[in-house]
Amino acid sequence: MSTRRWDGQPETEADTRFFDLRASGYCGAIDQDGNPVDDVDAWIDQRLHPDR
Repeated sequence: MSTRRWDGQPETEADTRFFDLRASGYCGAIDQDGNPVDDVDAWIDQRLHPDR
């Protein structure tokens, strides 16, 4: 099986989502799970202050 990872390891589900988004032309932020981030500021704030 081929992989698009630079290290040659098999793609995780998050890797596949990431590469598929980039291949489709998406150039926005992508989170650690390979999902597009619509509001980067809110995403960062949520990570910095999870108790809010």
